[in-house]
Amino acid sequence: MLHGRAAEQDRIAALVARAQAGQSGALVLRGGPGIGKTALLDWAAELTPPADRPLRVLRASAAEFEAELPFAGLSQLLRPALDRLDQLPAPQRQVLASAFGLGCGDPADRLLVGLAVLSLLADLAEDGPLLCLVDDAHWLDTVSAEALLLAARRLHAEGVVLIFAAREGVFPAPGLPELAVGALAPADAVRLLDPALAPEVRMRVLGEAQGNPLALIELPGVVQTGDPGGPVPLTDRLQATFHGQVDRLPAGARTLLLVAAVEDTGDLDVLLRAAATLGAAAADLRPAQEARLVEVTGRALRFRHPLVRAAVHAAAAYPQRLAVH
Repeated sequence: MLHGRAAEQDRIAALVARAQAGQSGALVLRGGPGIGKTALLDWAAELTPPADRPLRVLRASAAEFEAELPFAGLSQLLRPALDRLDQLPAPQRQVLASAFGLGCGDPADRLLVGLAVLSLLADLAEDGPLLCLVDDAHWLDTVSAEALLLAARRLHAEGVVLIFAAREGVFPAPGLPELAVGALAPADAVRLLDPALAPEVRMRVLGEAQGNPLALIELPGVVQTGDPGGPVPLTDRLQATFHGQVDRLPAGARTLLLVAAVEDTGDLDVLLRAAATLGAAAADLRPAQEARLVEVTGRALRFRHPLVRAAVHAAAAYPQRLAVH
């Protein structure tokens, strides 16, 4: 059961209802790590349509380690439908067969690939409404992303719904409607916590999680009564979720973030002076801002989520933390 996501659920349910009536649509769910985008896709996949209009669901979850593999995302999403390739016009059939390693030739015509994907989805929807869910779309390989976005922008009256889930600031999808998935309201955040939690632990978890569902689920297992101040301890899952973006930053940006994680006043002048002694400069701040990990207001810097700070601190080796101190 999802808490605090009625608006998002209503939007998705309306798209599926339109597909039941033979209309098509697309949507991009946008939100930070752990905010609940995958949970919304899970909910959508379990929607129960009328018995006379069964809903077929195709699903893919892109992965960083496959982001450089052409057609990896398309292959995962459309593999259950490969038996329908014979229904496509010959040029489209050939280009998809080549893309999926089922035929010879070079699937270099990206427009043709996108149109072939659109034709295949439309053919599948002749049997009933079709729901396609693409999680972590920001990790789609380029050709898969281009083909799916091209198809999504051309959907009209096929009975197809295509929903992408992606993080903020990545996976540009011009022309498609987007829905921001934000933090849970305080009342909904409380509902995710065990009522038996000690009041001190409950307040710490709510303060650190800031409405992030994954954090609300994971933190009660590591926050203890009487914990000292400073960055909260993280589970492996939270560490991987919140530190993943940091790992991809240049070395100077990572150094600056570690200084900011240790020096908790957020005074930008103090941070830059300290970072300069470790080889980082003001220019190293830009990649962290562009990744939406920190924001600067006036001469103050703050992490956009406290768990990013905790993840940066936890990932640093002891000699690094010692040098910063």
